[in-house]
Amino acid sequence: MRGAATDETQQAQLAAQPPLSKYAFDDPDTRSAWTRTRRKVRVRLTLWTAFWSGSFIVLSLLDGFGVISLSEVRFEARWGGDGGTLLGLVGAVPFLVYLCQLYLYVLSLRSLKRIRRVLERRPWRLVSAVRKQHQVTDASGVPVRLRIGAEGARNEWSHLMSASGVPRKRRWPEAMENGAWHAGDSWGPGVLALPDGENLMEVRKGQATRAARA
Repeated sequence: MRGAATDETQQAQLAAQPPLSKYAFDDPDTRSAWTRTRRKVRVRLTLWTAFWSGSFIVLSLLDGFGVISLSEVRFEARWGGDGGTLLGLVGAVPFLVYLCQLYLYVLSLRSLKRIRRVLERRPWRLVSAVRKQHQVTDASGVPVRLRIGAEGARNEWSHLMSASGVPRKRRWPEAMENGAWHAGDSWGPGVLALPDGENLMEVRKGQATRAARA
């Protein structure tokens, strides 16, 4: 039984080792993970576009056939003049939600482009731990430090970094606490991922942080 457990542990350690390819993007699993992430962002953006367009069309049709009477309800603006109709006001709500989602997903697509540029120029290397910093907050991502030295080494942690997930910037995969793959500069900035390039995260230095309030 012990022999079997040892074999499983060794297999898990070997599976966690980054590929020996010259560049990270040369690894098929990494390319596949990046492609899946980009496809997920595009699909969600398409769904949000269809949701807004469909909502506006449905409201217009219902109002046109007299099922609802939103266009007949008018209101005046505080500064005088025609303030518009209730149909326009109700239609503006999903449009504003769509604009927010459009902004977030466009940022995600740009982040994926930057991630790909790093992966095409740098190899994967193993980072023994990535520690989330709970004492600070970061509006642009998750505040982390990377252990750039060997396990247990002192003073081998990177400066405070900001790790941003795609498409959810502040989503933190806790498995990175036990080790992750890193591509980029030796002192931190670049790309983080779990083995096989899963959960790609862009890592930057110098993001605004502040002490969390008690």
